Amino acid sequence: MIDKSVYVYDNFFTEEIRSEIFELLLRPMWSPCSGGTSINWFWHINDLEKEDYFNSYLFNIICKKLNKNFTIQRIYANGQSSSQIGTPHVDNSDPNAVTFVYYPNPEWALDWNGHLIFSEDEIEPSKIIGYKPNRAVYFPSNITHYADAPHKRYTGFRISLAYKLLNIEV
Repeated sequence: MIDKSVYVYDNFFTEEIRSEIFELLLRPMWSPCSGGTSINWFWHINDLEKEDYFNSYLFNIICKKLNKNFTIQRIYANGQSSSQIGTPHVDNSDPNAVTFVYYPNPEWALDWNGHLIFSEDEIEPSKIIGYKPNRAVYFPSNITHYADAPHKRYTGFRISLAYKLLNIEV
């Protein structure tokens, strides 16, 4: 059941770290990406696992706060502007794979949409997690999910920082 597999952490990092993450992700590194076979495109920054700030500093905080040991598979960022919707997908079918998603935007309003949507049957939503500044969401990578598009009232950029991890405490 999804409700028992998806964990939400508000105020995950200090405000100083949230701000650092957001500023680092505003670098001009964004490129368009269709997410593999997806017909929907959005903005993307690849290879963040090559940067010490993400693969060491933040990763150590994540492991400590979650009280887990992981190995990193990938770290990247997704960006969505108005009407850019994700496609339902599974990150990894390996039962030891987990996804950690973090929202660094400094502000967000409920009516801007951009929620994280999970589905157990790939037909309808079974759980919706609102996009909220400094929120982290941790879940098994084999759960179908996608990011809702920001509403046209939102003229900025919805950013999510994604860690694709393997749980080594099996």
